Amino acid sequence: YGGSGTKGRGWRVELLWLRKVRGLPCEYRVGYYRSTADSDDVLEDVNGFDAATTGDAYKSHNSKSGYWFVAQQQLTSHNGDATRGLNIAANATFHDKDTNFIDNYQSVMFVYKGPFDARPKDDVGIGAARIHVNDDVKKNAELLNASNGVSDYDNPVFSPIRETEYNYEINYGFHVTNWLTVRPNLQYITHPGGVDEVDNALVAGLKIQSTF
Repeated sequence: YGGSGTKGRGWRVELLWLRKVRGLPCEYRVGYYRSTADSDDVLEDVNGFDAATTGDAYKSHNSKSGYWFVAQQQLTSHNGDATRGLNIAANATFHDKDTNFIDNYQSVMFVYKGPFDARPKDDVGIGAARIHVNDDVKKNAELLNASNGVSDYDNPVFSPIRETEYNYEINYGFHVTNWLTVRPNLQYITHPGGVDEVDNALVAGLKIQSTF
């Protein structure tokens, strides 16, 4: 894909495998993307040294790429009803470390469809996600802080040291009508932005899905 006004072109390819295990559906995907838009290196300068130390411009790359895996599997049916039951969904993405702030991400979610006979189209889910900041981004921040002679997080010049953020979520989907689902959720986030100094957060949300 690409076109007038864009700074590069990109393409992606995905392989999809559909099958049934013990009569229950499953879906597996693996994909790859590549973009030819110019992207700055997160650590090295134009000469291959640490840009935070030399002060030279960051190296420019003429592409960036990544790949992903997705798996979805229905694990159980509900009293013989295959439209209800426990499902698992998991995915993982990986990006090149030269140009990406986030170099990998993983998540897993368990969803039970039709948990109550009185609400057969509702669903309840619980999941977790891990977001990892590129180690080179962390190194670059450490070098910037050393170059600026700062070590105090509260100093405005200080570059936060980022590592890994974890998200946990529980939600419930109320199937109000055939075209409307209301889904309140509660999330707990540890090390927001991958920064240890940032307080963990408890966040309540509401998602409204409509189909026309």
